Amino acid sequence: MNRLSRHAHKILALGISLGVVVGMLLLYIAQPALVSRLDLKIYDTLLSLRAASAPRSVAQDLVVIVDIDEASLAAYGQWPWPRYRLADLIDALKRHQVAAIGVDILFSEADRASPSEMRAALQRDHGLNLDFRGLPERLYDHDRHFAGSLAQAPAVLGMYGRFDDPLPTLSTAPPDPGIRVIARSHPGDLPFAAQLPVLSGIRQPHESLRGAAPSGFFNVAPDWDGIVRQAPLLMRIEENIYPSLALRTLMRALEIENVIVESGVDGLSAVRVGDYRVPVSASGMMHIPFIGPRKTYAYVSAHDVLSGALPPDALQGRIVFIGTSVPGLLDIRATPFDPIYPGVEIHAAVIDAILAQNAIDVPFWTPFLQCLGILFAGLAAAAAFGMARPRVYLPLALCLVAAVIWGARFLFMQGLFLSPLYIVLTIAAQGASLLFLRFWQEEKQKLILRNAFSHYVSPEIVKRITRARGDLLAGEERELSILFTDIRGFTSISERLTPQQTVALLNRYFTPMTALVRESGGTVDKFIGDALMAFWNAPLDVPNHAIRAVSAALAMQETLSRLNAGLQAEFGITLTIGAGIHTGPAYVGNMGSADTVNYTLIGDNVNIASRLEGLCAQYGVPVIVSEATKTQCGEHFAFRFLDTLRVKGKQHPISIYQALSMADGGSEDRGQETKDRATALRPLESAGAARSAACGNQNGANHAGHATTDH
Repeated sequence: MNRLSRHAHKILALGISLGVVVGMLLLYIAQPALVSRLDLKIYDTLLSLRAASAPRSVAQDLVVIVDIDEASLAAYGQWPWPRYRLADLIDALKRHQVAAIGVDILFSEADRASPSEMRAALQRDHGLNLDFRGLPERLYDHDRHFAGSLAQAPAVLGMYGRFDDPLPTLSTAPPDPGIRVIARSHPGDLPFAAQLPVLSGIRQPHESLRGAAPSGFFNVAPDWDGIVRQAPLLMRIEENIYPSLALRTLMRALEIENVIVESGVDGLSAVRVGDYRVPVSASGMMHIPFIGPRKTYAYVSAHDVLSGALPPDALQGRIVFIGTSVPGLLDIRATPFDPIYPGVEIHAAVIDAILAQNAIDVPFWTPFLQCLGILFAGLAAAAAFGMARPRVYLPLALCLVAAVIWGARFLFMQGLFLSPLYIVLTIAAQGASLLFLRFWQEEKQKLILRNAFSHYVSPEIVKRITRARGDLLAGEERELSILFTDIRGFTSISERLTPQQTVALLNRYFTPMTALVRESGGTVDKFIGDALMAFWNAPLDVPNHAIRAVSAALAMQETLSRLNAGLQAEFGITLTIGAGIHTGPAYVGNMGSADTVNYTLIGDNVNIASRLEGLCAQYGVPVIVSEATKTQCGEHFAFRFLDTLRVKGKQHPISIYQALSMADGGSEDRGQETKDRATALRPLESAGAARSAACGNQNGANHAGHATTDH
């Protein structure tokens, strides 16, 4: 891969990385349902981990649920109970000196079991004038009796607000005026009331009860999956501000008449109740830090309270909520810990969080921090994956994801929820995209190698090259067997042919010769006019490369004898070739300019192979090999000693041999020497001067071939 190509790939990788970051930012802004559901599940998981490691708070023991349970219904009859019995329950709790009583029941209509209501109904429907003689005055009107008990106790009644359509109050009496709120806002910010959820309607307690006790709405805010994770603390209808049932009950317990709201240009940030600060969302929603399933808080049966079965100090100083856990009464909610969580216990969880000061904060700047986290994680992951090898992508991704999850868990333990989902998705997307890019680049490189080497080496070698790891074309020194072949007298032959015939002749000749090199596992380096250069043992290891080179050279002679019959008939000529083979170390790799490189050889041993081929004509033999090649071939071929020559520039002479097939070698006297070894020392370069000059290696210059592939 040249410098320009590497630069282009870096730009492509950077573009993909930035695209992933932008895509994740858009995904975070869009908040698709599937991703949002996964985000909520992550919140639930963090909440479970937080609850498992948190110690039991003191505030948890301050809240008690007075449960209208199955035992209470069995003892006092089905629901709804007459309100004199609820008055008795309030009176009993007052005797226990509770700090406050929150009634998680809506009394929007008059008690039909009240004697006054029964008398009016009979008069209206049947014209009967019913007289209740001997009935105590307090039991004649249950609502008035219940109101009297509420007025004497630190009680709060529940009410219900609606957002989608107006609801009648079922009374012409003025509504509960709400509470007084003190705002702490920065100059120029919107009035905090404009940032509160606005109710379109409200269903309040019956008019006979409104003046007896303050009210608080018991609305919760289920997420779109139906699970309750947050609840509003303040809501507004017209000019009045109403607290939640939990907040107003806590205010009664603390004997506080007003709350302080902190707000800014982006919305609400906190609600203060006395010394307690509650972080809320911009619209006043409190994330409830549930700590367990139903029955997490203490439950007391209403029957035990009414029957006097409780010790006198069992509820002293505690905050009590009256409600029901009976599924048939429909006050059942789903929470991260329990799909059938009693609704009355949600108010207990809110007060527990406020008193323990462990509410979950999701501040208004969370989206900005999320976007910053996506950007930073995307760039950091791109840098990490860009420098890492693909095989470590998975461990690296797991480490990055683990670090992000650990950070999110640590912040959650401190009360700050910063979802790790989009940051984790960014890391995963970066890893996947850059891995795909690496895979695409490698496949592209393999395709280039496959296309390039398929013309010079056998298909099996091509497969081994494309399967191999690392940069096969990087420079290295290897032991190679190098072959040069040349057509004898080709200059005079080409003078007898037209250029078109010359090209056709060379194509006819080179096609089978190249196939023989490839079939033997060799690599064709180049064609130099009528000459062919090839080598074995690069770019991959080729076992017995010297044997393969000699075998290919001998096979060329046999193939040429068969080819000459066709050439004689078509061109009227017969070709004769010589081949020189030498085995030794040479430097092989990419060589060339910054824009174009060739995979070729360089070194003295390349010159020796070239000059051995030039000696074939002088010694009248078709194939000459060096002693190094002969030694590596062992007994696979027959060799006939030719001469011992001295190479210019080298101190030690080399012996040269004619390579013969075993069949040819059997008729030769392998011990016979054609020249006296003691007197046969002569300069090798003079014998091969003509061939050396033709190869561009005059005066001992190294031969450097051109690459089989251009990049």
